[in-house]
Amino acid sequence: MSIRMTGRAASVLLLAACLFATGLRAMGAEKTDVIVLTNGDRVTGEIRSLSNGLLSYKTDDMGTLSVEWERIKRISSSWPFILEDLVGRRYTGALHETPNDGEVMVLQESGPVTLKLADIVGIARFGKRLAQRFQGYLDLGFSLQKAQKYTQLNLAANISYLSQKWDIRTDASSYFTSQENVEDIKKNLLSVDAMRLFRKRWTAAGFTQFEQNTELNLVGRILAGAGVGRYFLRTNRNVLSAVAAVDVTRENYYDATESKTNMEGVLGANFNAFRYWFPNMSITSSLFAYPSLTEKGRVRVKFQANIRYEVFRRFYVSLGFLDSYDSKPGGETTTKNDYSLTFGISWSLT
Repeated sequence: MSIRMTGRAASVLLLAACLFATGLRAMGAEKTDVIVLTNGDRVTGEIRSLSNGLLSYKTDDMGTLSVEWERIKRISSSWPFILEDLVGRRYTGALHETPNDGEVMVLQESGPVTLKLADIVGIARFGKRLAQRFQGYLDLGFSLQKAQKYTQLNLAANISYLSQKWDIRTDASSYFTSQENVEDIKKNLLSVDAMRLFRKRWTAAGFTQFEQNTELNLVGRILAGAGVGRYFLRTNRNVLSAVAAVDVTRENYYDATESKTNMEGVLGANFNAFRYWFPNMSITSSLFAYPSLTEKGRVRVKFQANIRYEVFRRFYVSLGFLDSYDSKPGGETTTKNDYSLTFGISWSLT
């Protein structure tokens, strides 16, 4: 048992390490970018990204800061960036100050373009070399309780690539628990998504996914599909998008249930909301339905939501919910529904 568990954990860690190593960009960039805050403070550092209304900004003295975009009145950098505005248009180039507060000039190859800061909803560093255009992260958690002979491993990893017309990302997650006299639990997910941006917030995408879940009797579900989507709302406070697609799946099961090949429709929506003044709040949620086109009466549904709320100054509560439903799962004794609920509290010093 322990040898098998070690091998699984090592395989998962190796996969995540490879993903993460590929996503690392060049380090040690010279910090010559400048932001000017609404209170007049001028801060020199390195612009990392703008997402969900927060600018990630790295400094030598204060580390990496998360600055509310609304608090910035000027920004400049000689490094090229990709900027996205409210209607989904993207601009690539260095950032130059203008005579007016609340504006920035993007020095594109086709000519300079002046944008209002309030209209910018995304910024990503655009590397001069291909390897510098990847970003990623790796989160790992491990728990061991000797008395109960209990082991738990959690892992999440991501690599993303951004260009003026393409978004490509790979996500991996793994959850594994082992306890004496209790059947092991494994939940693994690997996905690759490629999205092409068009005018008026429309997108086209191709995607593939591998899922393993002992709770759903799944040795493996391989999925590949394509579809269209649209951002209906994208600001520095709210994001609402929807997608419609078709996919093909192949499912294998732990028991004697016959393997299945299935074609599905995909209907989904994502909604995120953010607030960075007291009380701080963030909401991320997604709902996807997969009605089968080849197996009558079968529908899969996945719902995920996370809420983080500031109860009083610098004290937060968080709630997370994940639900997977399958109206016709493989195996007569397999549960139709698998869900998890998490609750947390946190306190911030700053």
